[in-house]
Amino acid sequence: MTQISSMMPPRIALVAMVAMLLLHVTVPLATLVPRPISYAGVAAMAAGIAMIVWSRRAFQAAATPITPFTESRALVRHGLYRWSRNPMYLGAVLLVAGAAVLLGSVTSLMVAVGYFVILQEGFIRHEERLLEQRFGGEYVEYRRSVRRWL
Repeated sequence: MTQISSMMPPRIALVAMVAMLLLHVTVPLATLVPRPISYAGVAAMAAGIAMIVWSRRAFQAAATPITPFTESRALVRHGLYRWSRNPMYLGAVLLVAGAAVLLGSVTSLMVAVGYFVILQEGFIRHEERLLEQRFGGEYVEYRRSVRRWL
């Protein structure tokens, strides 16, 4: 496990949003998303929170741990997991990206892209290997039929 992945995604999201705000205030570089268009970021944030909550409930219903890199007891394939293999991560990206759009500056959007890369490379790729080891062909078939993100 890498150093970055020892910190959980919600904490990384919080750090990313604080970094966005600080960078936006100190070195915004340029505004890419002007007001009032930037208010669309609130809708993305709300959608992200809803996706996280809905996905967490699916994990709870399946009685499988939600913590990254913990051995899964079940392969969740219902709810949002029918359309995305990672709706919790997708929700987190929407939350962070929504905050970036709300701020509208280049630096905040760069942080959002960085958060996406951290999730993809620091969590998802490793978790996919663990799920394939744990569930074998069932996970391989799921991976073939459902996209990683959307």
